[in-house]
Amino acid sequence: MTNKHKIPFIFFILIYFQQGFVSLPDQTLYYLTREVWLMSAGTIGFISFITALAWYCKPVFGFLLDNIKLGKQSTRNYLLINSVGLISVFTYIIMVGLSSVTSLIVTGLLINIFIGCSDVANDSQMVMYEQKYKLKGRLQAIQWTSLGVAGLIVSILGAKIPSMFPNLVAYKYAYGLTLIVPMVIIVYLLTGYKEVRTVKKEKINWNEIWIELKNKQLLLALLFIACLQLCPSFGTALMIKAREQLMVGKMFLGYLGATGTVLGITGYLLYYWKFHKFPLRKLLYFMIVFTAFTNLFYLYIPNKWFLMGYNVAFGAFSGITFLSLLAFFARIVPKDNEGAFYALVTSLSNLCARGGNWIGGVIYDAHGYNTTVIVSTVLTLLCLFFIPKLQIEEK
Repeated sequence: MTNKHKIPFIFFILIYFQQGFVSLPDQTLYYLTREVWLMSAGTIGFISFITALAWYCKPVFGFLLDNIKLGKQSTRNYLLINSVGLISVFTYIIMVGLSSVTSLIVTGLLINIFIGCSDVANDSQMVMYEQKYKLKGRLQAIQWTSLGVAGLIVSILGAKIPSMFPNLVAYKYAYGLTLIVPMVIIVYLLTGYKEVRTVKKEKINWNEIWIELKNKQLLLALLFIACLQLCPSFGTALMIKAREQLMVGKMFLGYLGATGTVLGITGYLLYYWKFHKFPLRKLLYFMIVFTAFTNLFYLYIPNKWFLMGYNVAFGAFSGITFLSLLAFFARIVPKDNEGAFYALVTSLSNLCARGGNWIGGVIYDAHGYNTTVIVSTVLTLLCLFFIPKLQIEEK
């Protein structure tokens, strides 16, 4: 894509890279909470659910950015505030440390608030450029590629750090590296970025939104998303099984994550190349059946190489199913209130996905790994009954 429109690509690359790179300490925090503090899977899931509060409230950030302007370069100023906030929280963690569940929750909550607000601020600019120059999603592709690159780095580096340092202090080194990105963003925003002011938006028509929320088809679609995402996740249970039963090393888990990231990106490319041409209803059927079918493989893991094999075999298809779900999100959004409803849909999805992770942890603590996988599989398959009732306009 040539830059005849003077699009600030570095801006979009940096903000999405930060969104991916901020998860660098996640592996060190898992080892701290599970292997040092001896937390249960349910407690870990609960903390994850609480700290992700910002991702359930994205419409609030959108309303804030649209209605409370901070000068002529309002988006830039919001991003500067968020970057300073991130630096402050990271510095606190490095200097003071995480000594309790309360400190873990409060710092995690603040980090997600700053990242969530930055995400909405970034997307307000992205939408403006996409619509103004009819980019047809190409700018979004650049953003997601940047996030994917960050995820690849995080997979390897996030495993290397806890392999080099004790679990009690490894997270401090991870946050020290994470600190670099918001610093770079501040320098760029102050020296290399000039905001293009967005066109003043009309006031939100709350009456129209209320009418749409009474639409039975929309409510059915939202219920489908909620039920699908609430299916208990066994990600934490699988991590515990890998570490405590199979004795899988930290670096091997990093390589697993890196392989999954690369194959996921491959799946995105396959979707844009070929799979987006398939009827969306068929893709939804494929998504559910594929997810349930591949879940069952994880009942048989005699050693770590089976984990790698499953990752290689299913990784690209997981990328396709993820984009199929995103396509469904976009398809159900009513016209004329796209921004508000898309934020609502993604917030609901985030809320239920985190809830599913928490529920999965609770089931694991009470009934063990195999039961968690089986319950997840059965409930996923039950979502098939929604699809014939969904009105999906094929385009």
